[in-house]
Amino acid sequence: MYTLSSDFDIATFLNEYWQKKPLVIRQGLTAFSDPIDENDLAGLAQEDDVDSRIVSVHDDEQWHVYHGPFDDYNTVCQGKWTLLVQGVDRYSDDINGLMEAFNFIPYWRMDDVMISYAVKGAGVGPHTDQYDVFLIQGKGKRAWQVGAPGNYTPRYPHKDLQQIAGFAPQIDVVLEPGDILYIPPGWPHDGQALEDCLTYSVGFRAPDQHQILQHVTDELTAAHCQPVRYSDPNLTQPRHPGMISPTEVSTLREMIIDLISSPDSDHALMSLLSMQHLPESDTPVPVTTDEVRTLLENGGEIIRLLGCKPVFNENQNSTNFTFYVNGEAFHTPKVLEQVMWEILRGAPIDEAWLGNSEEQESLLSILALLINKGYWEMIS
Repeated sequence: MYTLSSDFDIATFLNEYWQKKPLVIRQGLTAFSDPIDENDLAGLAQEDDVDSRIVSVHDDEQWHVYHGPFDDYNTVCQGKWTLLVQGVDRYSDDINGLMEAFNFIPYWRMDDVMISYAVKGAGVGPHTDQYDVFLIQGKGKRAWQVGAPGNYTPRYPHKDLQQIAGFAPQIDVVLEPGDILYIPPGWPHDGQALEDCLTYSVGFRAPDQHQILQHVTDELTAAHCQPVRYSDPNLTQPRHPGMISPTEVSTLREMIIDLISSPDSDHALMSLLSMQHLPESDTPVPVTTDEVRTLLENGGEIIRLLGCKPVFNENQNSTNFTFYVNGEAFHTPKVLEQVMWEILRGAPIDEAWLGNSEEQESLLSILALLINKGYWEMIS
């Protein structure tokens, strides 16, 4: 398990830096040792369900982008090249633990851990991102420049690669193993490997208005919620048939506000904030509560799926505790709320978790459901 340096003050960071300005954190992860090497990373990039790409630039300044899976690296690893693999926290306990080091940021804001391996002189060019990122330096050294937010001209040296023309650096730094660079959204940056190196990008997400509205309306439609239709029983003749009054515009706007303020939209929002596109369960035969109990009584454990980030609304009703995984709602009796807090945090579950008979049956029931959904798994 990785922990941030004791010199890193979370409250100060959130107050002064988060979404405000970049920060260099020297030895943010003390005595850092790479949990993966370039060979393991290349192996992951050969898998069909792994999102990977190789970005390279040649001496003639021609950029190339190749998308995985890769079965032959000789033809694509030419010039100054970088292998980038998304979502590695879903495939490695250690990488998942690396993201957990940043759990002072809520789960619903977490996206994934992208890992890049770059040969000396390689990078992906100057660019901006629309998300927060912590760049953790693994083996090797990488030089980073960070500029101020602004209106930068985009350029596309390749159809799959967006860069910007350039920027004046406010930060010019070399990261060594264990160093961390935090960059807020919209701050231009450019990294170049000074030697063959690994970089771990802990990325975060923030839905935009279009995504929120689209998801809420899709969810409400799927749930067959009865929409309220516009009506105007007090209609008066307009001065022109093409004229729309401010009152009519205001009424239509209020209809949208009422829609997203409805209790049904709370569920839709929680569904959106928990959506991770986790793989579907491949459990051939559903487990029963008796099988879960037997496993625990025989010394087994139940652990959360790698990369799974459950969420719940702070505002809960008095009878149930509701949480969400991958867009789906789950309910347990209110008496299990504190237990579920720890389970959702990722604590391994063993026999000691079994309480009195009423709590035990409810706990076993929700555990069996989560296992059958593929979000938790049994370890003998």
